[in-house]
Amino acid sequence: MTETEQFEIASNWFKQLEQRDLDQLVSLYSDTRLSFHPTLWNEHIRNRVRARDYFVSFLAKRPQVLAFEGDFLSLGDQSFLYAGTMTLMLSSQIHNTQNRVTARFSFVWTKEDDSHWRILHHHNSVVPAT
Repeated sequence: MTETEQFEIASNWFKQLEQRDLDQLVSLYSDTRLSFHPTLWNEHIRNRVRARDYFVSFLAKRPQVLAFEGDFLSLGDQSFLYAGTMTLMLSSQIHNTQNRVTARFSFVWTKEDDSHWRILHHHNSVVPAT
């Protein structure tokens, strides 16, 4: 698998996030072996039901993807790692403000038995201020 093909698969997450398509975003996650450490929750999510709960809350912040970049590492024919940084703009409806957030991310994508590429592992963390 080429890096271009990997990018096409991985960038779909950012596209669905920006489009705020909850169902499509959640469908990108594995429901059988998920390990998800989100940015704004202190919970280790292990299934799509909880991922959905998280994204209902997160998408309410109307995320806008400003930038993302990373590196790919092939993990065989059926899996790859995509890790890097992203910058998002998040809105607060309560305070009518926007916050720019830069976060580190890692995704492990795997081709599941149904031939769909899904996220097996996802970790995000806000980049500490320097």
